[in-house]
Amino acid sequence: MTASVTQPPSSSASYWLVGVDVGGTTVSTVLLDELLRPHGELTVATDLSSPDATLLSIVAAIQQTLALDADPSRSLAAIGLGIPGQQDTLRGIVRIAVNLHWYDYPLVERLVARFGVPCVIDNDVRVATLGVYRFDNPAGEQDLAYISVGTGLATGVILEGRLLRGRHGLAGEFGHMIVDPNGPPCNCGARGCLETLVSATAVVRRARELLALGMPSSLRTLNPLTARGVYDAAAAGDLPAQQIVDAVGTELARSLRSVVLAYDVDSVVLGGGVTRAGERYLRPIVAEWLRQQESSALARAVLRPEILRIADPTRNLGAWGAAALAAEALHPTEG
Repeated sequence: MTASVTQPPSSSASYWLVGVDVGGTTVSTVLLDELLRPHGELTVATDLSSPDATLLSIVAAIQQTLALDADPSRSLAAIGLGIPGQQDTLRGIVRIAVNLHWYDYPLVERLVARFGVPCVIDNDVRVATLGVYRFDNPAGEQDLAYISVGTGLATGVILEGRLLRGRHGLAGEFGHMIVDPNGPPCNCGARGCLETLVSATAVVRRARELLALGMPSSLRTLNPLTARGVYDAAAAGDLPAQQIVDAVGTELARSLRSVVLAYDVDSVVLGGGVTRAGERYLRPIVAEWLRQQESSALARAVLRPEILRIADPTRNLGAWGAAALAAEALHPTEG
């Protein structure tokens, strides 16, 4: 590091933690105190005009977050950030974040130079998984999987209370598990990856394909056509929309079986904008699990609908998880 870092506060000190969820559209933050109590959240636009402009938009967001509570007894102690793509967490370098135009970007070094406190980064979905574990875990489960369904699909896993990263930081990349070798092309270069079949992007693609066949549907009136709109139309009785929702839910249910069998978790938590359809989103997944139970003792043992749930839609778990990551950086033996 080119700048010094202040000494971490003692366990009895009062201080601030800032968690940052960095996306290609927005930067969302949360301000927590030393007891992980919230004191404010905000969201600002991500400036993508240049790599350094993106950094400056993050710096501005952190500064505005600290201004949400002017408690003079507390000062900033650490910053945690969830970043899309691949990071070198030990060196604090963002290796690849395509949507942010960051390649081998020394993010931690530059934030430490600006704020003079420890800064830690990790993949955004893993950070959100930590957020689920620390802040959306009413049963206190030590083994859980979090699946984020958005433009793509990514999975984070907590085993025995620890975030699973893997040797190369790729643990839980179920979105790129090939489900149909003849399926749609994926951005990773393969065909038929899970995210090409069940992500929000896939829902919209499926809808356009059905509409191109001339099927009558209320989806034709949607502008823009969105995955959430497809789920709303299905709930209202639109038959093509119902076909899409059922097909997506069935495919995702089969792949979630692999997640459950691979990690033997206590719960599977689904998050992302499209999951805000709630029970409408879960219904076809549960239906497929129940169908599998009819002929399989193994399915009856492990595919229990009660382990499925939707993540808290009112909280940005990415930002909250990033704040928890910062807390662990200060007191790693307590994390």
